Amino acid sequence: MSPKNELLIFILAVLVVSSFIELAYGSPYIGIAFFILSVILLIYISKRVEISVESHRSAPAIITGLSIVLADLIYNYVYSSEIQTFDSMVILLGFSIALSGSGTKYSDLGRFSTYFSSIFLVLFLSLFMIPERFEVDLPYYYGHYAVTLPAVCLLTALGLRVTIPEMRFIEVFGVQHVVLKIDLACFGWYSMLLVTSMLLAYDLTMERLGRGKLLKILAVMIVASYLANLLRVSILVVTAYYYGMDTMMLIHSHLGWILFAAILIPLVYVFLR
Repeated sequence: MSPKNELLIFILAVLVVSSFIELAYGSPYIGIAFFILSVILLIYISKRVEISVESHRSAPAIITGLSIVLADLIYNYVYSSEIQTFDSMVILLGFSIALSGSGTKYSDLGRFSTYFSSIFLVLFLSLFMIPERFEVDLPYYYGHYAVTLPAVCLLTALGLRVTIPEMRFIEVFGVQHVVLKIDLACFGWYSMLLVTSMLLAYDLTMERLGRGKLLKILAVMIVASYLANLLRVSILVVTAYYYGMDTMMLIHSHLGWILFAAILIPLVYVFLR
């Protein structure tokens, strides 16, 4: 695997995370732009690695994929529920299966996104939805002890009056007395699932990385995601403390992927050296 391909994987990770964050919590226009860039980069990568899998038109794959999309949309319409993270990935899975069976030059892209969405859904089910059924908030324990608690301890040591009244909340006694709710996206849980799913999908469909290389790249991405979100929570709390909620909300959606990219770049430089 060439260093250029390794660099492209890291760039793809930034684009995928940025697209998800903006589409889910920020500007849909910026999210769509990042999504289009992700697709363009994937097409470019697929040409570089010269994938040898032959693509054939498969009517069952197309019907199955479109049926998955239709079933999810009908379910949400009948039960008047919003399209959320799980639904978005189910819809992506359906379109990906249909595209992989189209027999076109974009079938490889469909194969990649089929694996990507499938792996994400398996991780999401096993780490969040299934434990939640047994009243075990597994991701929130991670967010509390790995992100919220260290951020509040750091800010308290710097002299800010912030406390944790209960899990998932930070109480801020600044220019405004506000209580911030810390959700899944706030402490980078989605980002970690996204980069893990993307990297495994790349390894399975684009280019075999080898176990050692795969684990090293994954470790760099997860460390960058963790540090970015620890810093993000700290910056958001400081912003709310000194400038209030309105100012904090202006940077809330965009700060995560910007910090992820800013932290990942120097780590990638060290990794590629």
